[in-house]
Amino acid sequence: MKYLFLVFILFLNLACTGNKSVYWCGDHACINNKEKEAYFKKTMIIEKRSINSTNYKNNSETNKIIEQAKINEKERISSEKKLLKEEKLNRKKQIKNEKEFAKKSKNEQKKLLKEEKKLAKIAKKKKKKQIKNKKKIVKENNLDVKNIDKDFENIVKKIIEKSSIKGYPDINNLPE
Repeated sequence: MKYLFLVFILFLNLACTGNKSVYWCGDHACINNKEKEAYFKKTMIIEKRSINSTNYKNNSETNKIIEQAKINEKERISSEKKLLKEEKLNRKKQIKNEKEFAKKSKNEQKKLLKEEKKLAKIAKKKKKKQIKNKKKIVKENNLDVKNIDKDFENIVKKIIEKSSIKGYPDINNLPE
């Protein structure tokens, strides 16, 4: 029983020891599982290297590489975030500019419509004035024509009366 217990502890000890290996994504160590899976989907290749505790120099280099990869990944993520923010701001500015342009064009159209209405009113007033003036002229002409007709008839009557009293004029007698 004592040996069985020692064998059990030995297996337990071996099972609990950590896996000292690192996944490599191309030329650098993978930072996390997301990067490992993304690299695998892209290339269908992942390399697994074991870290030997006996080789301290190799172990420190891998740690340095892993740390550098983490720093690079953080920088890449922060730069992507900055780019997204800038893109968002540019979109907002573009939308704002489009709204302002639409508003200006709408205001210009309203102004043009108002001006057209004013011009239409002025043209209408001018036409009404012209029609009134024509009517006045026609009325005055009608009055003048009627007066002229009456005056002409009176003149004709006077001439006929004078000429009926007098004889025919002597055409051969020319005034000197």
